[in-house]
Amino acid sequence: MTVDLGIARAIDAQTFGEPGQRTFRLRVLSGRTNAASLWMEKQQFQQLNLAFAQLLGQMDYRERPGAPDLGEFPVTAEHDFRVGKIALGFDSSDRTVVLDSYELGNEEEAEADLRVRLTPDQCAFLVGQLSDIIGKGRPLCPLCGASIDADQHVCIRANGHMSQPIPDEQTGPEETSD
Repeated sequence: MTVDLGIARAIDAQTFGEPGQRTFRLRVLSGRTNAASLWMEKQQFQQLNLAFAQLLGQMDYRERPGAPDLGEFPVTAEHDFRVGKIALGFDSSDRTVVLDSYELGNEEEAEADLRVRLTPDQCAFLVGQLSDIIGKGRPLCPLCGASIDADQHVCIRANGHMSQPIPDEQTGPEETSD
């Protein structure tokens, strides 16, 4: 059975921990007392960010909304789970984005575990916030796209034997003289 929170009163994204060891969640306040903590993977944050940006682009939405007030968010949310699958839709009757979340392990179920509707303002705020969170993560290797750890990066595209430093994306490869 799907829990329908209706239109969110406030929503934001959070991350905890150091790059490479972070956890991610969306906090949702809806109505007077409904609260949800949706725990996700970084890739899910990236996909949500992309989907929200595409939806806003199709709507030709260009506003810059302010931060939501989640000061009333409880220590323990009524609905608190790890998200396995996410589905987005657009309801043209009220111009809201419908976010369906499926708990990890329940992805094959026909009904979502939790549904919430977001306004274009809330989606636009999340695009900025998610972009900032994603940008503060570990850098990506320009050759293979994998995350570069603080210790060392063994690039699969170089078969793990690259002796040259990975070129900086802005400056390009350094010239060498023989």
